Amino acid sequence: MEEQILIFRTSIKSSLDIKHIAALFTLCPQINKWNVDLEDWEKILRIECQGITSTEISKALRAINIFARELE
Repeated sequence: MEEQILIFRTSIKSSLDIKHIAALFTLCPQINKWNVDLEDWEKILRIECQGITSTEISKALRAINIFARELE
């Protein structure tokens, strides 16, 4: 399976949100690496993953009250 890079605009507001995302993503073995650019006004989330879709990631994030929209 090919590795892909997904990039999202998010509603992340704080380091507490990032801790929640870290806890969520440890449950997803398909996610290899991820980071958040808190300096960017869009709070960009970049994910390196395999075998998971942007829709699945958005739904998982929504479950912890973080909204994410994939950037094209």
